[in-house]
Amino acid sequence: MGKSALKAIALLLALGRRSRQHANWTLSIAVLSTLVTIGLVALYLMRETPEFP
Repeated sequence: MGKSALKAIALLLALGRRSRQHANWTLSIAVLSTLVTIGLVALYLMRETPEFP
């Protein structure tokens, strides 16, 4: 999950550099909140497994 999160952040930064307008903050916040939600769900699921300390 870490690599995909870094790729998403790099994509947002690349899109922000290419556009000559201001960054689309709505899109940035939506992507960031989606990544946080996926991370929290992953942590919850990992908590249920016996291998996770």
